[in-house]
Amino acid sequence: MLAHSVRLAAVAIPVVAFALAAQDTIRVHVPNEFERRSSGALNLIQSRPSGTLGDNIGLGYGINGTYLFRLDQRGVFSLRADAGFLQYGEESKHVPLSSTVGGRIQVKVSTNNNIVPLSIGPQLTWPTGRVRPYANAGIGGQFFYTQSSVQGDDDSFDFANTTNQWDKTLTWVAGGGVYVPVYERNMKVMLDIGAQYVAGGRAQYLKPGSIEDLPNSQIRITPMESETHMVLVRLGVKIGL
Repeated sequence: MLAHSVRLAAVAIPVVAFALAAQDTIRVHVPNEFERRSSGALNLIQSRPSGTLGDNIGLGYGINGTYLFRLDQRGVFSLRADAGFLQYGEESKHVPLSSTVGGRIQVKVSTNNNIVPLSIGPQLTWPTGRVRPYANAGIGGQFFYTQSSVQGDDDSFDFANTTNQWDKTLTWVAGGGVYVPVYERNMKVMLDIGAQYVAGGRAQYLKPGSIEDLPNSQIRITPMESETHMVLVRLGVKIGL
C-alpha cells in the first residue's frame, strides 16, 4: 500500500509541478498606458474630386488606415493620423511579348492612376452613447502617380513595371463622422462612417488616355495640372481598448 502511494506521488508531483510552472509562465497580458490610449480604424474610401480636378478625373476607390492616440482618459481629444491608397483610373491592352517572339506569347499591359493621401491632426469625439460623433482637422500631403505594368495572360503577377508620372502637393483636411458601437467588452469595436474634405495644392496627374503609344516604342505623355480638391467618403471599422 505504501509502495503504491509512493509510486502515485512520484507521478503526481512532477505533473503538478509542471502545471504550476506553466500557470506561472502563461500570464494574462496587461495593456500598458500607450496601448490603452491607442486605437485604429480600417476603412473603404471613395474619392469625389471637385473643381477642375473633378472635370478631369472621375471617382476613385481604395482603402484608408487611421491611428488614434487619446490625449485624455475619456477620449474626447485625440491625435489622428491617416494614410490611404486609392485608384481613380485604369486601362489595359494585350500585345505580343516581343517582335522576335511574335504573337504566340501575349502579355497584358495595364496602366493605373493612383493617389496616396496622408494627414495628421487633432480629433474631437463625443465618447459615450449609441452614436458618437467626431470632428477632425489636419495638414498633410497627397501623391499622384501613374504606373504601367506587364503580366502574362495566364499569370496574375507583374514581371515588369514603370512609373510614368508622379507629383506631390501639400493639403489641409477637415472632416467628421460617427462611431456606432457594436461590441464593448475586452475590446471595443465600432462602425466608422464619415467624410473628409481635402484641399490640395496644384499638382500634375494623368488619366486614362494621357499616355499615347507612338511608333518605334516611344510614348507621349500629356499631364494635366490643377488644384487637387476632393472629398473622401469612408466606411469601416474602428478597434481599440
